[in-house]
Amino acid sequence: MTKRYSLLIIITLLLLGCGGDSGTSTNTPVPPAQGARILGMDVKEIPSVTYAMAYSQAMSLGVREVSVSLNWSLLEPSVGSYDNTLPGIIDAFYPIQTGDITLVLRPLGTPGPSLPAELVGLTYDDPAVIAAFDNFLTNLHAQLSTLNASGKLRWIHIGNEIDAYLGSDAARWAQWQTFFRAAKVKVRSLWGAGVEVSSIIQFSVLNEINKLALYSNLLPDLDNAVLTYYPLNADFTMRPVSTVAADFTLMADAIPGKTILLQECGYPSSSVNNSSETQQADFVSAVFEAWDNNINRIRLIDLSWQYDVSSSTVDQWVIDFGMTGNPNETAFRGYLGTLGLSNFDSTEKAALHRLRDELQARKWGQ
Repeated sequence: MTKRYSLLIIITLLLLGCGGDSGTSTNTPVPPAQGARILGMDVKEIPSVTYAMAYSQAMSLGVREVSVSLNWSLLEPSVGSYDNTLPGIIDAFYPIQTGDITLVLRPLGTPGPSLPAELVGLTYDDPAVIAAFDNFLTNLHAQLSTLNASGKLRWIHIGNEIDAYLGSDAARWAQWQTFFRAAKVKVRSLWGAGVEVSSIIQFSVLNEINKLALYSNLLPDLDNAVLTYYPLNADFTMRPVSTVAADFTLMADAIPGKTILLQECGYPSSSVNNSSETQQADFVSAVFEAWDNNINRIRLIDLSWQYDVSSSTVDQWVIDFGMTGNPNETAFRGYLGTLGLSNFDSTEKAALHRLRDELQARKWGQ
């Protein structure tokens, strides 16, 4: 065999070894490793799984953040009258657990204001509202002594999906900004600079010029840009999974200079929402691929949620959100009732299997 032919054979073998002309190699790119990214999850208990068991399951996946939402009016039904039951449970459970915790305090939530009885109807910049919330924060801090000492309380978000109530009303946004600034000062005085403080908006704000401009006025006061992300149409059907990549690019472009946290991120599996278990699983993959492409901008994604919720819970939410009799009530029920990665009977959906695959591909927790 001549040297010329030997050289050709060697080159051919090298090309085949790297998939150069085999015609069968997919050359699938290896996604980036976890890095500094944090995976969160809305942990849910169901009849067959206690909260402690559900929490442990989430941690075993690689979850390292969970959130707890607290309505102001629930913890302080009337000014100065505090119900410390939930704070006591929080302080007993979370400090000894693996993950960090986010507190979502809701003086304002998606359905609207949540204020002690005497303050209902007042604007958020009213001195009485600001003073009462300062006192609420002082009381809450006192109930969380073990959690405070543990260092596991990392984020406090004041207000959830605030845009649902503030709308395009510049006066309301200004009132909220005054309230938020005062609340942030109080949080800093109680918890110190180690706890990051923000307000949560819906992703849809980024597609509405007027709301985005008003949010941009508030943004400098926030430690992070915190969003909820559900690719919803107005009628509670789902947009195609293919839109996820562009949505994540929009987040990064529309919110320059701020670290982004997705405090809620989910996609239902119900057919009434133009979805399916397969589509929900594909959403999980699309989210992780889009996260890979925005790895330096998006620090945390909290998946909604671990298990589907009961029909009675959905019934109550229909009432809370004023959806009874709405033409889109059926789709609303399907949306809230099937966001879980597993079913209410504890059986796993395709989305949970896909989540495991995506985490393994990124060497999550290794």
